[in-house]
Amino acid sequence: MAKLMVLMCLFLSSVVYAEDSFQARFVEGEYLLIGQGVDSDETYQGRVSIYLESDQLIVKRTINNKVVMGDARFEKALNGEASVLRIRFTDNGVKHETTCLLRSDLDNYARISCYLYYPDQDITKPGLEALFIDHSNS
Repeated sequence: MAKLMVLMCLFLSSVVYAEDSFQARFVEGEYLLIGQGVDSDETYQGRVSIYLESDQLIVKRTINNKVVMGDARFEKALNGEASVLRIRFTDNGVKHETTCLLRSDLDNYARISCYLYYPDQDITKPGLEALFIDHSNS
């Protein structure tokens, strides 16, 4: 019985790793970014690179020629019923976090839509960001 439990745990952990690995490869790429700021009606555009480095998703955001680095990971939300992509970065000394949903576009690339907020602060209106695969370098 103990051997069966160990085997089940190993199997389930490999399934979870395979799912995370697939999702990480799915979101890797260069994106065009369209966004609206937190507690603001101001809109902006830029570019986002998401890539794997030592099994960690790294995010490079470029808006108005300013580069900000962050990291991302898949986390459970809604009491474990959903998987979301959480991106964390610091800009001008302020911690930012996005909670993103993934969908596939008609060409099977990731389409990412996010709520942007400050995790340690109260806000009245989260920011919104949409990332679309960038075909300009293809």
